[in-house]
Amino acid sequence: MKRKAIALIMTIALVTAVFANGVTDSDSASEGQKTLVFEYFATSFTVQWIQDIETSLKELGAQYNFEVRTADANRKIETQLSQVDVGLLSGIDGAFLFVVDEGSAPAVVSKFNDAKVPVIGETLKLKDGSGRVLAPYVELDAEGVGDKCAQWIIGNWKTTGVDLSKIETVGVIKGTNSKYQSDINRANGFVTGLKKGFPGLKDSNIFMADCAAETGSQDMAEASYKQTSAIIASHPEVSAWLVMGTVDHYGLGAVRAIEAAGVEKKTILVSAGGELAVKEWANNASPCWWATCYYNAMDYAKYMVEGMLAICREGKKVEDIFPQFKEAGQQYAVIKISGTMITRDTYKSIVK
Repeated sequence: MKRKAIALIMTIALVTAVFANGVTDSDSASEGQKTLVFEYFATSFTVQWIQDIETSLKELGAQYNFEVRTADANRKIETQLSQVDVGLLSGIDGAFLFVVDEGSAPAVVSKFNDAKVPVIGETLKLKDGSGRVLAPYVELDAEGVGDKCAQWIIGNWKTTGVDLSKIETVGVIKGTNSKYQSDINRANGFVTGLKKGFPGLKDSNIFMADCAAETGSQDMAEASYKQTSAIIASHPEVSAWLVMGTVDHYGLGAVRAIEAAGVEKKTILVSAGGELAVKEWANNASPCWWATCYYNAMDYAKYMVEGMLAICREGKKVEDIFPQFKEAGQQYAVIKISGTMITRDTYKSIVK
């Protein structure tokens, strides 16, 4: 990339202009500056979402002159803690964190604080046991996303050909992971929304396909497949199924279970994320996967990078970034991302 030395542009206007549209040209004020080194500490790179976050961070790194290193904890918090130690010893300028276990967030964040290295979280909350925010993070408006999925079904079920007229015999499957509160919140938002639209829905017909139960599986799609298959096989009396994958990997596993059970024509499946749904649709697959609440990795990455550059290049304090996203008495900002419902018929106009 051609570099121009642009003199001493280090103002708030930089960040505002740079990120107003999520992208800028290569002639940013970071050119000619020291190349910063950031590390992305992630729970597992088997997850497509995490791969997409890495890609987005590296794309922004090429624009704003920073290097992105990565660390894959393979879903083990002990591994992540060790990787943080190694990263800090290597002299990184800042860290992005998808913490493996929200309950361990205080231990992980304290390592960065002790080393005086700024950290910004992604997807999972960085809070202590009392609910105090420990560092800035970008998360999903989880319950809102679940509700959007429910509202799509309520407004569109008649167009799917799936018969929900006898709602008392309809079953609901929440494809989720009880280890992660964000996943649970998406599922809760989904069920709450469905109950408002379908007041006759029976609690006894609501089931959880809990991927955390598949402790030996690193493939969450496989875990979802096993859990969903068991639920469907155990309830032949259910006349139709409403299924939500709280992440697309759970949705993918559920689709395969639904197809294997031969109930795809009486199932409406929706998901949160969309990164795998659009791949299925592009291949004319998964006809029962009707919609997804789509959000992309760049939606997250642009905030993470904007905040980190404000700290590392403008000298802002961590507690001073994104004041518009701080609630009264809150020391650090929490940025919530929402999403847009898309289908196989509409995704091409939205997903680039």
